Amino acid sequence: MKRMVIQSICLSLIALFSCNSGEAAPKKNGFELEGGLLSSKEIRRGGVPRDGIPAIYLPKFVKASEQQDVEAEDRVLGVVVDGIAKAFPVDILVCHEVINDWTQSKHMVITYCPLCGSGITFHAGSDGQSVFGVSGLLYNSDVLLYDHASESLWSQILGRAVTGPKKR
Repeated sequence: MKRMVIQSICLSLIALFSCNSGEAAPKKNGFELEGGLLSSKEIRRGGVPRDGIPAIYLPKFVKASEQQDVEAEDRVLGVVVDGIAKAFPVDILVCHEVINDWTQSKHMVITYCPLCGSGITFHAGSDGQSVFGVSGLLYNSDVLLYDHASESLWSQILGRAVTGPKKR
C-alpha cells in the first residue's frame, strides 16, 4: 500500500512538471521567458501562482534570550550583517521561501527552497528598490525569485537574474 501511494505521488509530480513541456512557452506565471539565460523548457511551474507562497517583507525579531518558539534542535539559517547576528528558523522559511530584511545600510534577501533544502542569503543593494517575492517557478527543482521592480527572475542556484532587464 505504501509503495502505491508513493508511486501515485511520483506520477502526480511528473504530470505537474511535464505540463506543456513540449511547447515553447514565452510566459509562465506571468513572467516573460523569451531571451532569458535559461531555456523556457528548463523553467517549470512549481504548482503555485506568483506570490502563491507569500514572501515576508518586514520580519519581526526578538532577542535570543526572549524567544520561546525555537528549540535547541530546530534548524535555522544564520546570518551576520553589520556585526548583527540573526537567525531565521527553517520552519518559517519553508512556509515563505523569501524574506526581505533591511539593516541600516543593506537590504538582504534570505531564501530557502524546501524542495532541495538550500538556504542562501543575498545582498540586494541599498537602494530599497529590489524587493523580492516567490515566482512560483523552478529551475532544476530550485526556487526562482523575482524582483518586483523589474519583474526579472533570479535563480537561487546561480545567484543572478536569468530573465528580464536585470539578467546578466
